[in-house]
Amino acid sequence: MSGKRASWVAVSAGLARMILHSREMRRKVLFQLVIVLLVLVGLGAWPLATWLGGNIWLFLVWWGASMLYAVMVILLALYDMLAVVKEEREKHKE
Repeated sequence: MSGKRASWVAVSAGLARMILHSREMRRKVLFQLVIVLLVLVGLGAWPLATWLGGNIWLFLVWWGASMLYAVMVILLALYDMLAVVKEEREKHKE
């Protein structure tokens, strides 16, 4: 074994590949991401509403980041949907 350490990019790519190739792992991660998204929306709507309402830039950054996070969760859900369709087609071909 060499003394070189793996870079964060390599480790992140390996984790992503592992998560994306397993249906169960994708579903678990997707569930956790949706829970985090609901917490973010809930925090922005109630406890932090006055703080966010006091400054337009804080408001835009918070909800912009939340929207970007939501789009990423939706893209992962679409990927899962397409992966399941592909798996089922391959299963019925055999």
